[in-house]
Amino acid sequence: MLALVDMTNEDVNARLDRLETLMKSEGETTRRHFDVVAEGLRQEIHVIAEGHGVLRGDVADLKAGQARVEEGQERLEIRQSALEYRQTRLEDQTKELTTEVRLLIARTG
Repeated sequence: MLALVDMTNEDVNARLDRLETLMKSEGETTRRHFDVVAEGLRQEIHVIAEGHGVLRGDVADLKAGQARVEEGQERLEIRQSALEYRQTRLEDQTKELTTEVRLLIARTG
């Protein structure tokens, strides 16, 4: 390898030209690599965005389903209250009838 002091201007210029060519080549290689990586990232981001959209739809469906379940539960609670009320009335009527039957038995007996 020549020492820089032993080199002529032409040698220095040739060496600088080779270095410039090498740097351009490395820059182009780096740029191509970056473009490939960037495209891969774009595709991955696109997949994530699609998945996010699907999840949002699923969450909306779950919320709608939960609302339907809650409405159904409210209707069941109302029906249960109505049945309990009727049961209480029937129990009261049964007690009254039992009392009347006992009184009738006592009068006839």
